[in-house]
Amino acid sequence: MLLVCDIGNSKIKSAFFKDDKISGIKIFKDADSLIKFISGKKISAAAFSSVVPEKLKYLKEQFFYYFGFKPVTITKDSRFNLKIGYHTPGTLGTDRICSAEGAFYLFNLKNVYNKNSVIISIDSGTATTINIIKYNGIFAGGLILPGINMMFKSLKNETAQLPRVKASEYKSLIGNSTKSSIASGVINATMGAVQRTTDYIKQKNSKSRVKIFITGGNAKFILPYLSYDYVYEQGLVLYGIKAIYDNIVKVQ
Repeated sequence: MLLVCDIGNSKIKSAFFKDDKISGIKIFKDADSLIKFISGKKISAAAFSSVVPEKLKYLKEQFFYYFGFKPVTITKDSRFNLKIGYHTPGTLGTDRICSAEGAFYLFNLKNVYNKNSVIISIDSGTATTINIIKYNGIFAGGLILPGINMMFKSLKNETAQLPRVKASEYKSLIGNSTKSSIASGVINATMGAVQRTTDYIKQKNSKSRVKIFITGGNAKFILPYLSYDYVYEQGLVLYGIKAIYDNIVKVQ
């Protein structure tokens, strides 16, 4: 049984894979909670991805202590399925490439991949990232913007009088109070980035067949308002970690 872990800024998401079947997706607040949960389970392999080096180091040490072998760690130098068409590959976060790898993997399971295919992966978490995968499996880049909660927190902390707002307070485009206006601004800024990106891809090539995959804890706040078809997948990044892991071990 393979354990995969996505170690993020605020949470750790994990799941098990048996062959290509994902199960037991869980979210933990810290490494100790994860280790407590998996201790005693029959884990034969593990793959970790992280954008937080300190958390990754600690979790790898704890995992080795309990299981006696080292997990495969996804880094910028890993053997990817996608080709990296990014001008600064050394600064490319593994969370972004794993999200894109997950979308690429899931698209190919059920769709015919050809030169008109463009895949967009979106991760709405601490930050919101929008990633573009062009034919033939090229990670072309994308957008990075503050996550929904980060925007709310920034408006509260960087202004004298604006209140703290929750995404659930969003009701309509035109806010009729300060709180509802802030909620509208933040939610629509995020949705606008997604819509603008998709429109741009479609305009650049009218024959493009665009497929959107979206994940992340804040995705639920924007999904009801997106005008394009999409696939929501809680384990999108985890599928990506698995896909990269498979590509690494098959040449070992």
